[in-house]
Order: sequence, then structure tokens, then C-alpha cells
Amino acid sequence: MTKTLFVDENEDIFEAFDRLGVEYTQKIVKHLRFISNKKSNNYIGYYQFKSENIYYKFYILPKTSPKTDNENLNKKNFINLLKIYYELKAKYKVIKSEEIFDNIIDFSFDDRKNQNNSDELDDFINYKYENALRVVEKFFKKHNHSIFKEINFNSQSVKNSLDIKRNITERDKSKIHQRKKVPFKYSKIALVSLECIEYFLQKELLKSVKSKAKKLNSKIKSRYYLKEDFSFKLKQITSKKITKLFKSNEQLELYYALLQLIGVENYFENNSSRELLKLHNQHSLFFRPEKLFEWIVYDYLNKEYKGYEILKDSFGEGTTSQYLLADTERDSNPDFILKKDDEVIVVDAKWKILKKKSDIGFDDVAKLRRDSLLNSATSALLIYPKVLFNLEKYTMNFDNFNFTIHENFI
Repeated sequence: MTKTLFVDENEDIFEAFDRLGVEYTQKIVKHLRFISNKKSNNYIGYYQFKSENIYYKFYILPKTSPKTDNENLNKKNFINLLKIYYELKAKYKVIKSEEIFDNIIDFSFDDRKNQNNSDELDDFINYKYENALRVVEKFFKKHNHSIFKEINFNSQSVKNSLDIKRNITERDKSKIHQRKKVPFKYSKIALVSLECIEYFLQKELLKSVKSKAKKLNSKIKSRYYLKEDFSFKLKQITSKKITKLFKSNEQLELYYALLQLIGVENYFENNSSRELLKLHNQHSLFFRPEKLFEWIVYDYLNKEYKGYEILKDSFGEGTTSQYLLADTERDSNPDFILKKDDEVIVVDAKWKILKKKSDIGFDDVAKLRRDSLLNSATSALLIYPKVLFNLEKYTMNFDNFNFTIHENFI
């Protein structure tokens, strides 16, 4: 039995669960507590878990598309937001998944044909798995032979080929220098991959996905020597012992694919991270809507202000400048600075809905004014995702500071 629930961005998810009669464990509370860390809004996202033989799927919907009585419309609104992310990711290769999806199991779904035909998150999850399995298969096709590395050692008995040169120069004749070949790290990587795939096979999967995973598992087992003195447990997947095995770009791509298969998520909050190994019957996807909105605005500015140099905060050169306040150095970080000849435009993107002019925050305007003065701006913009009053007269004045309101609807 499956129940689908919808929660708005500003709702407390546990209060909503209680109101809807959802039974949940302390483990689920621990998993989801991070969602409501910010007072102003939740993460946006999707979560699935099993409790008392019921599969619960719940969506946290963005404030721009609050929940309605129409379940299909609610899902469609969320999927549209998800599609925007993949369009931006395909367009701007520099976008890192953890920057938008703070703890994302990245669905790695860039196939436009499949994307346009998808209206269920289960489709995205299956595409994620299929893509991850393709990455694993590609890696082991290229490295389809065991790679051995020769090492030097000495002992008091002869077990391997002699190192004649070292034996001649060795003063201690009780030491017999020898050489032997041992499996290179691809054998260890194969063992790690097998453990991950076998764990993955415990999930409830589409027949096609499970069949592909089983075939891949068998191929790796038959082709690779698994070094007997190397042990690995799944909980070690994020340990230094394992991560140091994956160094090259191809190996790192394989590592991220394995993380996707087993459902290891990184939660990034205030520059700290923690890992969570999910149960195999859970799926989740969460992201900060304000981060996604900043990239939507960046895309909009690139279309509307062609020929301008567009600087984005925390990207490339960034927008940071310093100033002194009461003998203390502080940073100015507008979201965007646009430059062309003598024109300088300072822009801030605000993930807020403006119902009336008085909803424009004093702090938002004061920050825009400060950043404009520090950057000698010729004009300034505040961009919101939704404005519910007439914007025909959209230039505003605040204490002799003129700025413009734009709407960038998503």
C-alpha cells in the first residue's frame, strides 16, 4: 500500500505528519530533521519510506506552487522544478550538484528525450540507477584485465624471483632480495564495486534494472582477482581507506556511481558534512530552492543582458568586496554584478513572494543600496520569483535610492 502526501515549503513536516496520521520512527526524524533547520523555509524535496507495511511518499512543494487538492497537479509542479535543474545543469557544466541539491542523490539524468517523457519521480530514480550501472560497466570494460604491480621485498627464504643486483650489494647475506607481482588497485576497486552492487540488488527494482545489475555483478566476479588480504564493509565506503583508491577522473566517476547505487547521501550545511547510509527501501531528494533560483536568475540575466560581463557570487571571480564598518572589515556579496562600458548593475535574487509592496524587506533594500554604493552601480535590481501586484510602475525609491523590481516566474 502506498500513500502520497504533500507539504508546503513553510510547513513543519512533523506537524504535518501528525495531522495526516503518519506513523514515523525516530530514525526518520533523525533523517529529516535537517529539512526545517531554517526558520524562513524548508528544503524542497521528495522522500519515500516504509512504515507499518505502508510506503509513504511525500513531497515538499515550493512556495511558488503551493499544494492543491489535485494530486497530479502537485506532482507536475514539482517535476517541472526538477526539470529546470537538469536543463540548467546541462547548460552550465560548472554547476555542482551539491550546490543546488545540498544532499542530492544526483539522478544524473541529462537525456532530454527521457526527461520530457517523465512525470513521476520514480522514473528519475530508475534513470539514476540505469546511468550509474552504465558508468560501472564502462569502467570495467576499459579495465578488463587484472593489472599487476611489481614490488621488491626481502626475506630469509626464496619464494619469488631473485633481485640479483640487490643481492650482490647487500651486506647482510641473511636477507634475500626478491621481486613479486601483486594485483594493482583495480582488484580492490572491483571488490568494493561488487559489495555495492550486491547491496543494490537487495532493493525493489525494475526487472530490467535488476537484470542488468546481476549481469554486471557476474562479469566483474569472473574477470577480476579479488585480493584475499583486502577486506571491505559497506559502511567503510566513505572512509579514507576506500576513497584513496579512487584517484583518476574515471575512478572518481565510478565511485560516485557506486554511491548512487547504494544511496549514500552527503548533507552540506554551514560547510560541514555528514554521511547517511539509507535503508534500501528509501529514496530521497532535497535541495535549497533559493540556490536553484539564483541559477535561474543567472540564466535569465545571460539571456536578457547580452554583451554584459556577469559576475555571480561564489562562482568564478565572485562579487565579494570589502568595506570597513566601525573599524571592522566586512564583506559585500551581491548575488550578481553586471558590467558593460560605464554601466554597472547590482542584482539580488530573493526567494520570496511579494503579495504587496510593503512585503519588500527593509533589510533587502538596505543591502542592495550598500552593495550598489560600494560598486558604484548605475542601477540596481531586486528579482523575485512571484509578484502579485501590478509591476507596470516597477521603479521604486527608498531614501533617495532608486531600484527596480523584476519578476522571474518559475
